[in-house]
Amino acid sequence: MSKREIPEDAIKNQTAASNPQSSAWVSANAGSGKTHVLTFRVIRLLLNGTEPARILCLTYTKAAAAVMQTRIFQTLSGWTELDDDKLTEVLIGLEGKKPDTKRLDEARRLFARALETPGGLKIQTIHAFCEGLLHQFPLEANIAGHFEMMDDLKRDEFLKNARRDLLEKAYLQKNSSLHNALMLVLKTVGESGLDTLLSEAIVKRQALTPFLARVSGPDGKHILENALQISPDDTEENLTDEIRKTALHSEETIEAFKSLGHSYSQNFVEKLELVEKADNVESIKFIELAYFTSGNPRKISNLASKKLLATLPWLADDLLKRQEKLVLYLDKLRRVRLVPLNLAAFKLCYRLLARYESLKKAEGLLDFDDLIERALNLLKRDGAGQWVQYKLDRGIDHILVDEAQDTSPSQWQIIQLLAQEFFVGEGQREVNRTVFAVGDEKQSIYSFQGAVPEDFATNGRIIEKKAEAVGKSFGHIRLNYSFRSTADVLKSVDRVFEKPENYKGLSAENIKTVHEPVRRNDPGEVVIWDNIAPTDVEEPEDWRKPVDQLHAPAVRLAEEIATTISHWLHHHEMLKGQGREVKASDIMVLVRKRDQFVPALARALKNRNVPVAGADRLRLASHIAVRDLTALARFVLQPQDDLSLASVLKSPLFGLDEDDLYRIAVNREGSLFNSLEAHSEDKPEFATVLALLKKYRNLADKTPVYEFYSHILSEDQGRAKILARLGSEASDVLDAFMDYTLSIQKTGLPGLQAFLETIKLSDPEIKRELDQNREEVRIMTVHAAKGLESAIVFLVDSGSRIWNAQHEPKFIEIDDHGKKSFLWQPAKEFKTSFGDNYINTLKLKAEEEYRRLLYVGMTRAEDRLIVCGYRGKNVVGGTWSELVGEALKPVSQEIAGPSPDIKAWRYCVDDNRASVETKTAEDEAIVPAFPLPSYFHKRMEPETDLPKPLTPSGASLDIDENAPATKNIVTISPVLGEKPANSSFAIERGTLIHRLLQYLPQVREEDRQRLARAYLEKAAPEWSEEQRADAFTQTFKVMDDETLRPLFTKEARAEVTLMGTVTIKGKKYVVSGQIDRLNDGDDTIVLGDFKTGRAPKREQQIPDSYMLQMALYRTLLMSIHPDKTVRTLLIYSDGPKVFELDGKKLDFLINKEKTNSPEQ
Repeated sequence: MSKREIPEDAIKNQTAASNPQSSAWVSANAGSGKTHVLTFRVIRLLLNGTEPARILCLTYTKAAAAVMQTRIFQTLSGWTELDDDKLTEVLIGLEGKKPDTKRLDEARRLFARALETPGGLKIQTIHAFCEGLLHQFPLEANIAGHFEMMDDLKRDEFLKNARRDLLEKAYLQKNSSLHNALMLVLKTVGESGLDTLLSEAIVKRQALTPFLARVSGPDGKHILENALQISPDDTEENLTDEIRKTALHSEETIEAFKSLGHSYSQNFVEKLELVEKADNVESIKFIELAYFTSGNPRKISNLASKKLLATLPWLADDLLKRQEKLVLYLDKLRRVRLVPLNLAAFKLCYRLLARYESLKKAEGLLDFDDLIERALNLLKRDGAGQWVQYKLDRGIDHILVDEAQDTSPSQWQIIQLLAQEFFVGEGQREVNRTVFAVGDEKQSIYSFQGAVPEDFATNGRIIEKKAEAVGKSFGHIRLNYSFRSTADVLKSVDRVFEKPENYKGLSAENIKTVHEPVRRNDPGEVVIWDNIAPTDVEEPEDWRKPVDQLHAPAVRLAEEIATTISHWLHHHEMLKGQGREVKASDIMVLVRKRDQFVPALARALKNRNVPVAGADRLRLASHIAVRDLTALARFVLQPQDDLSLASVLKSPLFGLDEDDLYRIAVNREGSLFNSLEAHSEDKPEFATVLALLKKYRNLADKTPVYEFYSHILSEDQGRAKILARLGSEASDVLDAFMDYTLSIQKTGLPGLQAFLETIKLSDPEIKRELDQNREEVRIMTVHAAKGLESAIVFLVDSGSRIWNAQHEPKFIEIDDHGKKSFLWQPAKEFKTSFGDNYINTLKLKAEEEYRRLLYVGMTRAEDRLIVCGYRGKNVVGGTWSELVGEALKPVSQEIAGPSPDIKAWRYCVDDNRASVETKTAEDEAIVPAFPLPSYFHKRMEPETDLPKPLTPSGASLDIDENAPATKNIVTISPVLGEKPANSSFAIERGTLIHRLLQYLPQVREEDRQRLARAYLEKAAPEWSEEQRADAFTQTFKVMDDETLRPLFTKEARAEVTLMGTVTIKGKKYVVSGQIDRLNDGDDTIVLGDFKTGRAPKREQQIPDSYMLQMALYRTLLMSIHPDKTVRTLLIYSDGPKVFELDGKKLDFLINKEKTNSPEQ
């Protein structure tokens, strides 16, 4: 393979983009190194002497902020280890000039400067920045100084309470305006329409609130009529008269219709004759039926025959003009009729949102959306805003914005306000202040969060004008070179988006895409599979027999993809562009939405023994592990619930099989639980299950929800049992479930019954971060894959409509002379021109974002892209498959598909490129240029899979992480030891003794006993005198022990955190622990760890978990201080009894763990 050189233009553009002397607006293609440029701009700012605290870097997600900060620290820490020649080379590449000795020293000190900055580098999301701003200026923002952020549970609870309070008040206050408003809305749209109204108001509360405040005042009717362009003369009566006059014809014309018209003409005349006899409301309906069909004007040929039009040549033009007038009049009439309904609806919405705000204010809480709104209002506020900006102006010199295309209009306003003093000429401080933004409009796919792609370019022009006005440097820079994808992938993208109808809306400039590959010589490919269409399946006559779901197109495609992936992994498919075999982690499957295809593919992959990550998002209550846990709760609350008990018995928690359940359930008398009791002597497993069930029933009566489930999952090994059956992916679900139980326990009603009702109604959704380093196939939406990459990408098209009328909003936005107003259109019969125009605009934007989603999906691929899909019976135009197929199939080679009935095409720029040989260190070399880290030019090799960080106190559990679920494992606290029967008292006693041993050595010896007694009386007032005296005695027995004196000197330390790596069973474990007491002497280190359980008689009886814990501590300390002797003391406070453990035995224990590795 030839070395991968970085083109001169790429180096030049990246250097210009990272120039700290100039403000810049950077448009960057996918894979062009946006994060790298941002990182090195920060480093160059620091290198120029900018204080770290004066740099504000705003990222889109917390994960992006963490990645960027890690890269900065890695680079700066790396500089501290470079010699002068290597560091000089790096700085020349970075700054374009040779540094002097002073510059080299400054570069090496940057890492320490960045670490020592109070609060660290300000690399954060804009929401985090706004939260900090509001905490800094709560008085000016008119919010509680101690405000806290609401979680989703609290928000949902408040919204539910606000809705309930509104409806109760509106219903009970008879003859009030609120009651009348409720009755009018209910009469017009019913309960479901009311629910839709309030739900949409909640979702759009940030945008609606200012308008609702205006329209809910005394001038509300006038404001709404002005917004809807209704004049005082536009009454319902006047408009109805005009409509009737326009619709009706003279008697002569009607006679002509009757004598010369066709059947449709006769129908037309009949409707007009009914108009004259009907009231106003009915007459309008007949006119609409006469002149329109499905809301659109009828064709003239459907109203009048050729013979009639020939006889009355003026009639065709006359009918067209009448239809045009009727369209305008009917539209205005609908707007007039909507005014009272809208005022009623807006009153309800205003009261709902006002109640929600009052609930938040009462508890000093803000929700996520409040942060931006309150921060923006603070910066714009007269008087206070200027003061805040003055204070901030003294602390921020450089603003950097990552993923700027996803920034919402309100967020842009905040950024502009923060930067407005940057470009005012000479100020109090002579500092060159800059604004930098990097983004890609083509990847703007978060419109549902308020992002407007055009705002990226618009705000760039605003900053540019400000900079030019004061003579400051500003640059528009394009990064077209991609370091991620092969030429085949990039050229396929350019081909798809070279048509004007395809690149429309891709960027503000509406130009075709241009990508330049750095990997121009690496082989890759783009493959297109024909979409799978539905096939007719003959359903069985017996309705009890299941219909074969394998014939569903989504399931068939899932099977084909799973078969393909399985073949690659099991037959050592080569990834030619990287010179190695394909791994599971190389494969990413992207979808537009999570439908039946996602679980079907996960299931198909598991059936073929292909490791697959779980869904990136899932509903907590629907996961099988959570369903088992909630079924157990239902049983303990109602033991006669046979269905819940049957579900639990077959779950991993108890593990009975079908035969066991059959034996218990068939021919039983009474409940399933009674039958289990009757059969408990038949089989030992039944007795064990019965004992556990009775234990859980008692436990549910005595313990809160969190402790109830914690006992089941931890002490009774429920977690291990579930993971053994469902796999490691269930671990995240169980963690989320326990977090949820804790949240409900803190904020909700107590008890299992209340918990079950809450989780059922709230149906919380959890988001799982999929680890790219795990050897698993990833399945996710394109939205979730933003910022990720993979060697092989399957882009799956569901063939669904881009726009679904069912999702059309009921609240229609109206521009009322620069003010945002709204119209509520609850149903088709209330359709207006305002609504039509707004919906059409939304449709166009949805189509543009749909194409941007396609761009994002295609550019995730590094080497190989497979575009495939499925569809329903009705073919939908403009889908991903169609756009890609039309662009690539004419220039592609037809190849064998995944199965005989699926055609396939292969697109490749140059088939003659040689495969990359197996890579060596020389192959991976990058031509030195702009100082890009090596991971930037190649796919990073995944780190060796490490188990979770190993805590020495639970070492025996964690090391044998593949042990069967039934193994009797006990996790023992490093302080508390084994739990006695009265575990809650033992825990409390052990904790207090531990604190005394931690803090007493820090006070004078003559004060220790007095302070110890005072502490025990205050911390444990409910204890008896005897219990406190016992704890006091135990404490001082330990401290007065001659062997332990080194641990309680002034030089000794308590709660010493220890971290490092230890090799066990051939694997490196990250070990993190806390030593109770440590004395680090000149030649000897003494460490002590306390246990309050029952002391064994001999060292040989000490549990293996304790011995391994101490062995890990000793090994880590010896690696840090190889020149010192390490004494290891295990202290049981019961006695006390001290064991000084033999160092050779501990070393043997670690070595034994190594040599017992199955690989050896």
